[in-house]
Amino acid sequence: MSSCPPTFDIRTSPGKGLGVYTLIPLPLHAPIGDYEGELLTKDEKDRRYLPSRKNDRTKEDERWLESRKERGQTAKGDYIFGVGDVYVDAEDTECGNWARYLNHDNAPNLRVKSLEVGMDGRPRVWFVANRDIKEGEELCFDYGEGYWMEGDVVA
Repeated sequence: MSSCPPTFDIRTSPGKGLGVYTLIPLPLHAPIGDYEGELLTKDEKDRRYLPSRKNDRTKEDERWLESRKERGQTAKGDYIFGVGDVYVDAEDTECGNWARYLNHDNAPNLRVKSLEVGMDGRPRVWFVANRDIKEGEELCFDYGEGYWMEGDVVA
């Protein structure tokens, strides 16, 4: 996993696990960073993560899951961003980066932006400040309604 920029700190976020905190004040529209991970098609994502598609898994999917288990990585699908027809999966710490620790908030201080084709020809997901952010604040964005399951408590 790529290291956290020196202006941010990853530490415990009450009720959320780990979170990203800023060590400096950030102005409105400040670029925060990109969300990086393995690129998956919708079909790959569904076969690997949806129990209803387990029987459709390919040998490659099974090797992928076995590799995650061997390396102590989870395979829950909790760190996926959809960008058009492609999904950025940051769950595997060998593919993802520090931005996977950006948490949800109903009053977020970040906005997520995306391009189906970035400058390098790959999908791009990144974050910018949607207001002035004070030193010490946790950096959060709104995960959106599609993330939550029935019965989830949303903070």
